[in-house]
Amino acid sequence: MCSQPSRWKHRAAVRSAGLVLCCVLVSVAACSVTNKAASPANTAPVVDALLVGVEEVRHIANYEELTVRSYADAHNPPPGNQNAPGTCRAAGISDLTFAGGWSEFRSVGYSGVTHDIDPGGLALVDSVSQAVAIYPDWHAAHQALDQLESLLTSCVAQHDPQYQFTIGHLDSSTLRITAPRWSHYYRVKKSALVSVGVVGIEPVERIAADVLQIVTDRIN
Repeated sequence: MCSQPSRWKHRAAVRSAGLVLCCVLVSVAACSVTNKAASPANTAPVVDALLVGVEEVRHIANYEELTVRSYADAHNPPPGNQNAPGTCRAAGISDLTFAGGWSEFRSVGYSGVTHDIDPGGLALVDSVSQAVAIYPDWHAAHQALDQLESLLTSCVAQHDPQYQFTIGHLDSSTLRITAPRWSHYYRVKKSALVSVGVVGIEPVERIAADVLQIVTDRIN
């Protein structure tokens, strides 16, 4: 794990592509397969219990400066980057990322404080985001994942310099997109589609995978 001093030295190296994708990322939450109607009206949605709290994420990322981003706490997918070309708005988390038909949604995000500035004059952001949408069944959730992969593949085919990332699969239920110092995972478990993204905090893939595993382990 990187030491605190070395982490500050590395943050300024985040490429423009990673920065734009970071702006697209709005926290991500976790999900469950319990029927929403079965919960009492005064009970919090089941997705809330699946989120990984900021203290635990600080430990996973070895990054004590992470704080809760209140604007990332949402019960509906955000519009995302309206200036993104074509289907690229689906990268990260937006209303294009998650297909319609979900019954519950929750997103959260944690970010660090940095004084690093990129060549364009924008402050770089270190962040961890989580999001979850619950669909009627596994089939609907997997269709949402398949649709997302199609959108992201279309985005890559546009060769926009600000949206250059690699698409891969860990298995048939897990989609991963990566760029320098940025990684985002999408996984279907039961009727849930889970999204976890990490920007600027190394090792990004290990942190994203660890948070994703905790979230999906909580889905019963």
